[in-house]
Parts: sequence; structure tokens; C-alpha cells
Amino acid sequence: MAKKEFIGICSEYDRLRMARVQLTKGGIKLLGVETLDMPYPIAKINEGTSDPLNLTDDIDEFFGLDVVEKDTDDSFPELTGSGKKSKESDISGESYLEDNFDMTRIDEDSDTVTDNEKILADYFQKLGRKKLHFGLHIPFGKTTFQFVRNVDPDKMRKKEQIDFFNEKLRPIHNEDPEPDHYSWAKAAENTCLIAYNRNETSLINLIEVAETYYKGKLIINERLPDESIWAGLVRVNYNLTPDDITGIIAIGEKSSRIMFMKGREIFNILPIINEGENSDDILNTIFSKILFEIDKGELPKLNRILIARSAKLSEKVKPYFEKQFDEIEVDYLSLHPQYVSYADEILSSPDYLQPYLSAIGAAWAASGANEKEFSELALLPDYVKEKQRTLKIEWHGIVILIFIALTPLYINNLYLSREAELAQLEQQVRLIENQIEELRPIANMTEDLVADYQVIQSENDRLLELASYSQKWSEVFSLMNDGISQIPQIWLTSLRSDDENLNLTGVSLTRQQIPVLARLFTDANIQQVSETELREQPVYTFAMQANNYRQDIEEFLIEMPQVEFDFEQGAMIELDFSLAPEAIEAPVLVPAINDNQFSGNSPSEVLTPAEGEDTEIANQPVNEATIANQNDAETTAENNDVQIIETPGQEGFTGTTRYGLRGPEDELLIGSYTIVLHSIPDSTRADAEYQMLRQEGYKATLWQAEIEEGQFNWRIGVGHFQTISDALNAITELPEPYRSNNFIIRIRE
Repeated sequence: MAKKEFIGICSEYDRLRMARVQLTKGGIKLLGVETLDMPYPIAKINEGTSDPLNLTDDIDEFFGLDVVEKDTDDSFPELTGSGKKSKESDISGESYLEDNFDMTRIDEDSDTVTDNEKILADYFQKLGRKKLHFGLHIPFGKTTFQFVRNVDPDKMRKKEQIDFFNEKLRPIHNEDPEPDHYSWAKAAENTCLIAYNRNETSLINLIEVAETYYKGKLIINERLPDESIWAGLVRVNYNLTPDDITGIIAIGEKSSRIMFMKGREIFNILPIINEGENSDDILNTIFSKILFEIDKGELPKLNRILIARSAKLSEKVKPYFEKQFDEIEVDYLSLHPQYVSYADEILSSPDYLQPYLSAIGAAWAASGANEKEFSELALLPDYVKEKQRTLKIEWHGIVILIFIALTPLYINNLYLSREAELAQLEQQVRLIENQIEELRPIANMTEDLVADYQVIQSENDRLLELASYSQKWSEVFSLMNDGISQIPQIWLTSLRSDDENLNLTGVSLTRQQIPVLARLFTDANIQQVSETELREQPVYTFAMQANNYRQDIEEFLIEMPQVEFDFEQGAMIELDFSLAPEAIEAPVLVPAINDNQFSGNSPSEVLTPAEGEDTEIANQPVNEATIANQNDAETTAENNDVQIIETPGQEGFTGTTRYGLRGPEDELLIGSYTIVLHSIPDSTRADAEYQMLRQEGYKATLWQAEIEEGQFNWRIGVGHFQTISDALNAITELPEPYRSNNFIIRIRE
């Protein structure tokens, strides 16, 4: 299958420049360029259409330049001295014969005159393709350009964009523009560039009429102004830095154009110059225009000048500007060999290709390669796009008709299946509604129980809060009363709590009694002692602060059972009445312990108690409240490594029990109960007590527990017991003073 070709077409009065390209891996391949002379003008030349504000006349008047008068008889090329050929012969007869003489050209007065469209269709027919893709240009000077600064149309809604462009274009063209008459792109320095063209549709009309003679399809892919095509060629073929300023010069027959690019964006487009190659002063005029932009400060610098079109002045333009700008690169706009390959070596000449640059750029843009560089200012009318889109889907008509015919059958089948599914769902809904009605009394009862539970729970929380404060201050005042009762002739005048500290002030008859009062607390500081007289007797007033006084009292801690119940989903509670009340207790699930987690051979290898463990110090008498406070209702560890400790008489039990008061301590039983005999902060003393109990034959346990935030005590316990009652029975076997001073705690992981 032959590769797709793309044809670029640009017009010059009664002449068409053609360029054919193909896509390659790295860019395009230029197959050839041709020139077609038409018997009739493509469109009437009307210079100065891109200068609606008459800025050119003002600039020319500023420089004192004479404007060449336009020839008003261009529509009659046959008349001597008024047509295009007459003017060319006035400049150089020899040049005219070399460039325009064509022995095969047919004059209009001939009896065998052929239309432009027929000649173009015959050319397309020779290419031997059923479908051709085109890129068209808009001659420079036919498009108006307007720069609007500090505006970003991308951030506007569609209606806001239309209103914005109407507001900018209406004052210039005295009418509301159609959406396909203008295009816009982002320019340098947060600037919006608007391109407007309304009437230049001569090439589109020529292609559409030629299609009636052509035995195939002619598809217009792209239509761009010459200014946009030149900018695209510069972006693709030149390495541009963001600060580079590139000037582009184009000299036509009767008009010229100057534009500037900053980096890869169009920076400025000067108004059309109503002088062309027929003027002897055109080069001086262009040079003065550039100097004027530099003098105004609009052009901070100039890095290079590229000549995009120079017609008959090709040999003069480059030397002239190289002389005027001796420190600036001046060259013809050329194609980089990295992106363009040639089917013929003659095509690689910049001088030869210069008249075809617009055609090559239009074909390049139509191919879709480097789309971002070319298609920013596309001006292809919407009606052309719609027409070509309709042609693309025309061959699908039969398939669409088949789908339309099958649609009722599909819809009927879908309706029947959905109807059966709906009937099944309605039956399921009725069954569920019946079940809901049966369970509604239970649901109402559950809601009432949940409400009652929440009330009771809130009362319990309030009671625990009050009891905690009550117990705390009862302990504080009990400690104070018991201590002060043993110290005569001392009185307290104030007591104030400050977070974890207690501030005391009082009066003492002797100075020696004040330190005795301070020793009631573990950590107390005497802040002030002063001597004064009270009732003609010397006394001592003092101020004292007990730091972290809670460590010296037994805080009221009771663990309330936490009920895990989902009020929305509910929970099923299984009741088993097969066992008698005196049945043995269920096995205790405890996490397995690694050998390196605990060792009784070294005081440094201890087990850290679980978070929230009882922090009471040792040497407190055991009582039922203390035992209740240590009891943990959870008997199942929430981890994967668990070990079931079975009791005698339970199925699967083998060997002797590991519980008891005495015996070797070979393994720590997590979840069992132990009797704590010591709770001291000194690690050396704790290790000595631990070793002594081991030598006496007890199952001794040593670990470190956090009593308060940042304060740790070493606890030494003896024995492992499965239940609290077993531990209470074992206390009677302990000698004094262990029998009176101990408390029971559960070993946690």
C-alpha cells in the first residue's frame, strides 16, 4: 500500500505553487515542488487589507517615505502597461522572459480556453490517487493580527470567549465576527494573539470546484496564514532559546511583511508594508521599520534575521541586511536535514525552495506531524470540516441501516428480560417485607434495651468519674490526717492542688517539725520558712510543695467490663446450659513467649507490663478490692501465636501443671496470676530480692512497670496461678512479712 501524500498549495495572482510530502519516521520527505500557471487570476489582489487602522501610513509619514501607488488596473492584465506582465517587463524584460514565459500557455482570447479548475483537476488526475489531502495557505497581508496582553481565553467559558473576541474585533471590522473567521493562540509574555480572516476563500473555492472534475476525493486538512506557516517552520527547523529574538522578512510583488518571534512564540507582527519587489526603496523601508521598533523599545535585541520570501530580490536581500546588521545572523529560512529528506538533490537548495516555503509548510501542517508547531492559528471554515466529515461516514450507511433494523428486536428482547427480572425482584421484596413484619416486635424491644443500656452506661461513667475524685481526695486527706496526727504543734493554713502537685502552707512551733511533715510525701520541696510571732510567741510559717502526690496514694481504679455490641447489625449470643455451675473453668488463651523475651538469670531481661496495668506499689495489704482491681476479664489474646493451658481433667491434658508457688521458673505464663511482694525503683536491690526468692525455691518473676508517666518500678512476684482463688490460698503458705504485705496481679504481655 502506497504511503499517503499531502499536497501544500499557495497562490500568487495567476500562479499556484505546489509541494508534495510524505511522512517519515523523523519528519517528512519532500517528493517534489511544481508551479502551475492558471489562465485566470486566482483572486484579485487587494493590498493593505491587514492594516484596517491605517498604521502603515503613519509610520511611513514618520520616516518621510514615499508610498508606491497601487495599480488600479490589475483586473485587466491584457491591457498594455496595466497588467502584471507589463509591470514585470518594465523592471526587467529579460527577467520576465526567464520567469514567466510559457509556450504552452493559452491566452484568454483563444478558442480553447480552459478553466483554472479543469487544469487543477487534470494535474491531480496525473498523480493517480483516489484521495488527496491538502494544506492551504492564506497569502500574507490578507489576515489581520491583534495582540491582547494579560488575557488567557483558556480560563473563560465558551460564551465568555465569544463575547471577548466580539468586543476586540467589532471596533476594527464594524461587525460581529463568525467563530470560523478568527483563531487565537498564546503568545509571549502572557499575551493572546488573535488572527482574523473573512473573505480570502479563493483557494477553498478552487479546490471544491476542481473536485467536480476529479474522479476521487479532495480533502482539505489544514488552512493557515503565511505568517503562522513561517513561524511553524522556524520552530521545527531551528534551535530556539526562550530569549532569542528572530526576525522574519517576506517581500512580495506589491507588499511586504515583517514579524518577530521571541523564543518559540510570535512576539510582534508589523503592519503590512505597501511596497514590494517593484519598489527600489523596499530594502531601505524594511531596514527603517526594524530600526523604528528598536528605537521604540519594543525590540530589546535581535539575534537573527531569516528571509522567508524575497522573489526577484534574492541576490540583494541577504547581502544588504548582512551589511546593515554586521553582528546579527542573516540567512534564508531553510529546512533542517534532520527533519526533511529530499527525493531529488536539487530540492535541497534554499534558493530554489524559497518560493515554495509556504506550500511546503502547508503540506507539513496537513500531514499532522509537529501539529503543535503549526496549527495554533488554523482558519479552516466549519462548513468545510462538516462536509468532509459527512463524506467519511457515508460508506457506513448500510451498516447503520442494519443496526437500525435490528434495534426494535434488541429492545423487545431487553424489555422481556427486564420484565422477568422485575417480577422476580418484586417477589423477593414481598418476602423480605413479611420477614420484617415478623421481626418488628423484636426490633422494637431491642431498641428499648439499647436506649436503657445507654442511660445506664452514662450513669456508670458519671459514677466512676465522681468515685475517682472521691477516692483520690479521701486518700489525700487520710494521708495528711494520719501524718499530721503524729506531728504535734503544727497546723495547716491552706491546701491547694495544681495538676500533679500539692501546695501546702502552715504554722509550726518548731523548725524541726517542718521537714518531718515533708517526709510524708515521696517528693516534697520546702519552698519557704520564716519566723514570726503569734500571740506573743515565736512561730514558723512555711510553704511546701508535694510533687506528683498521686504516687503516694492508692487511686480508685476499677475496670468495668466493655460490651462489644453492634446496635445496627446486632449480635448473636450463644447460651450453653450443658455444664453445671461447678464445671471447671475454660482454658486460658495466652500468647506464646520467645526465649529471649524473658529470662530469670539476669535482672536486665525483664518483661514490660501491658499498657494500663495496675501501678500500685508493693508492701500493701491484700484485700478483695485490690484483687478485684487486678482482675482482667479478657482471657483471649488478640494475636496469632496462642497457647492453650489446659487444666487437669480436661480433654487433651498431659503432664504435670506448670502452676504453683514453688518450683523452677522455666517459662513465664502470660495470663496467669502472681503474688507481688516488692515494688521498688532501685534495680540493684530488685535483682538481689529476685535472686534471694529464687534461692528459696519460689517461682520468682521480675519485671519493670511504669507507675506514673516517666517513673518506673521493679516488681518481684512469686508463683503462677490459674485463678485468683488459687493465689489467695497460696498467700497462707508465705512467711511473714510476705503474708501481710502483698497484692495479686495478672501477668500481661
